[in-house]
Amino acid sequence: MAGAKLSPRQKMINLMYLVLLALLAMQVSVEVMEAFAKMYERSEDAIEQGVEKNKTTLGDLYQLSKENSAQYAEIYQIATKIDNLSKEFIAEIKVLKDKIKEENPLDPETGKLPATEMGKGDLMDEFLFVGDKNNKAGNQFVSAVDTYREEMLKLISGNQNIVNQINANFETKPVEVNSIKKSWLDYNFKGIPTIGTIAILSSMENAVLNIENEALTSFLSGRLKKATSANNLKALVIPSKTAFFEGEKFEGEVLLASRDDSKVPNKVVINGNKLDLNDAKVFNNGVVSLSLPSGKVGENTIVGEFTFIENGKEVKIPVNSNYAVVPKPSGAVISADKMNVVYRGIENPITISMAGINANKINASATGLRRINGSSYILRPGGGTSVQINVTGITDSGETIKSAPVPFRIKDIPAPQASIRGEYGSISMPKTSLVKSSISAALPDFVFDLNLNVLSFKVKVPGKTTVIVNGNRMNAQAQKAIESASRGDIVTIFGIRAAIVGNSSYKLKEVLPISVEISN
Repeated sequence: MAGAKLSPRQKMINLMYLVLLALLAMQVSVEVMEAFAKMYERSEDAIEQGVEKNKTTLGDLYQLSKENSAQYAEIYQIATKIDNLSKEFIAEIKVLKDKIKEENPLDPETGKLPATEMGKGDLMDEFLFVGDKNNKAGNQFVSAVDTYREEMLKLISGNQNIVNQINANFETKPVEVNSIKKSWLDYNFKGIPTIGTIAILSSMENAVLNIENEALTSFLSGRLKKATSANNLKALVIPSKTAFFEGEKFEGEVLLASRDDSKVPNKVVINGNKLDLNDAKVFNNGVVSLSLPSGKVGENTIVGEFTFIENGKEVKIPVNSNYAVVPKPSGAVISADKMNVVYRGIENPITISMAGINANKINASATGLRRINGSSYILRPGGGTSVQINVTGITDSGETIKSAPVPFRIKDIPAPQASIRGEYGSISMPKTSLVKSSISAALPDFVFDLNLNVLSFKVKVPGKTTVIVNGNRMNAQAQKAIESASRGDIVTIFGIRAAIVGNSSYKLKEVLPISVEISN
């Protein structure tokens, strides 16, 4: 029992048990220190290799940027920024590592840290913390981690794998331990044996170098992948000839071409003329733009060659194609999007074009006509029964082509129909529903969708005086008259005045009435 008096023998057993636990604890501590030391040594070896790998890869990118500036200059600039960020962050890590090495010098014989003597954590606790908070040095180190993470994420945001690595290794958000939140610095460094701290710092340094190496190598592999990606392929249709008769079978080939904006030819000759590849209007984004006289009416040819220098030798790619020239247009093609009739009081869409002439070189005029964009116009006719549209166009050579006037009939908007709950003409409903209904007006068979607003109407109940209502809902007088109606009575709603929403100036025809048979 707990309160029983222990014999001398039992006291001796308990004392030996405590000594054994202490010895075991000491043994575990030594093993932990040695494990941290091995972790540190492995990281240091990897750091040496990482520095050399990154130096070589960056040198390769530099050389490529000099040999092929169009393809690698921008990549090398980004790689240099990543390398500088890595070096700046590693410098901050080394401040802490040097502090630890200063207090725990390497063994002159083995060249290793005295791991077994670095079991306490007070060195970094004093260097990074004041009580439960970070001191100036601690805040500076956290700031260095944040700066590295944020700037790196800006540079490599398109590589999700590296983004995940950066966030996993260098996220400084608070950490929750046993329902208690600890700062990132506290969780990772406070109370940690000094040998553990330097091992963690070396691991961080190694992670920085690994991330840099993966980023640099991904730039190289990414450029190669882009050049060979299906996204850069374009299907080209090459017909066997430039014109076909109606009913004739089309014959041709479909080729896949890879577009590489970094592949710049050394020389391009078209129809005997050497093109200026330094002119952005001639060569841009891997494409040669041609601007040549069209030639005579009929079939014309384009011949020439692209010349590349590869391994000191000329590689020539021939150009051989043809095209057809047709006579100049002499008239306009005009079509009304809503038949050959335009309606007064609304905006009628009109499409105007001339074969072979760009829309911005076409001028159309008529009363109430205005251009929206390109070949799209709006015609809002005024009085009269017809309107004609006059069109002129200017060819690429500067010649003005005038089309014959095209007439359109002008019609008024037809009379709208009254409706209740979307029903027209003669309908049936309870009088309790009718008194609560609103009166609408619409043009169910009209080619335009117009919103109409009912201004007033009249209600006639058998045996009752006609009631005039302002607005679109029954007033008290109309409701009282309807409530007096019997089953089978026909209530007529007529004299309806309505206006187009947004165009109240146009006077619509009187709305057709609606008849309601009282069902109960």
